[in-house]
Amino acid sequence: MEFYNLGTVPWFESQVIYHALAHLNREALILCTPATPYVCAGFHQDIPSEVDLKACKELGFPLFRREVGGGLVFLDHRQVFFQVVLHRNNPIIPTNRELFYRKLLEPVVQTLRDFNLAVELRSPCDLIVNSKKISGNGAGQIGECNVLVGNILMDFNFEVMSSIIRVPSEDFRQEYLYQMQANLTTLQSEMGRAVSREEVIERLKINFARAFSLTSAQPDNRVLEEIRKLSPMFQSKEWLMEAGRRLLYREIKVAENCYIREYQVSLDITDLTCRLVLAGQRITKIALSDSNRLIPPLLLRRLEYCLQGKKMDFNTLNEACSEAHALNPLNAEILAHTLSGKNAVET
Repeated sequence: MEFYNLGTVPWFESQVIYHALAHLNREALILCTPATPYVCAGFHQDIPSEVDLKACKELGFPLFRREVGGGLVFLDHRQVFFQVVLHRNNPIIPTNRELFYRKLLEPVVQTLRDFNLAVELRSPCDLIVNSKKISGNGAGQIGECNVLVGNILMDFNFEVMSSIIRVPSEDFRQEYLYQMQANLTTLQSEMGRAVSREEVIERLKINFARAFSLTSAQPDNRVLEEIRKLSPMFQSKEWLMEAGRRLLYREIKVAENCYIREYQVSLDITDLTCRLVLAGQRITKIALSDSNRLIPPLLLRRLEYCLQGKKMDFNTLNEACSEAHALNPLNAEILAHTLSGKNAVET
């Protein structure tokens, strides 16, 4: 396997390099850090729905839409990237998704353990220290190759991340900021000192070398030519703004055990805004508001109390809404139907 220890590279190169290698069917490990910050969206995401484009422009953050799935991320020099490109027919690749992540992330797990951190894999692909995510990862197929991309957070600017997302309300943004601070961590936070990129990269290099046979390389003419061929597409408005998956509610993933959603629910008497925090499809936090103030606040609090801790399936939610005696049976069913996610995806 070719090993590209690129150090600090221009932001665009930190993404396009693994795409080029995958399109060339060249198995590789890439370790790098972007020189400047940018915003990166997953292949299936709808950028205008996910990103505050005005904020990104004002902050000078360029956009990249990768050919690998996963969520929106803010990337900068305080993160170390690892990118693994393997031919899809390589016999060492498990066909099971969970085993795929477990095998390919083992060198990263060992790297964090080398810093005396008690790390665990939260299925399918979050690396957790003290119940908080320190490494986010994703995978997908590019050409004939399977690609794993991930990072280790040395430090992170939560406020900037919260400022570049598109939100339905400022309360949603504040909830997102709070949940990030509660569910994400960094090497600096865990170790009580700044950790250099060189320290992290050296440990990653050693641990990946134990799992794969690595041959040091630098981008050659074929790779550079492939980058030149791919660059116009990745920089085009058509690629960046191509319609992606849209939901009938706003959802942001913070970690595998933390999602934030906000619904607009049309009842026969008024419209409700419902903001949820979910862990394992169970409501861990809920806030309801009535834009027309037709439902007394006391009844909304009772409804929140009855929904707290409930699983996100229709029957459970409908029963909880009915038990609250805050809505008539029709409106209770409408609320349960909306929150349970039936018909929640626009096509």
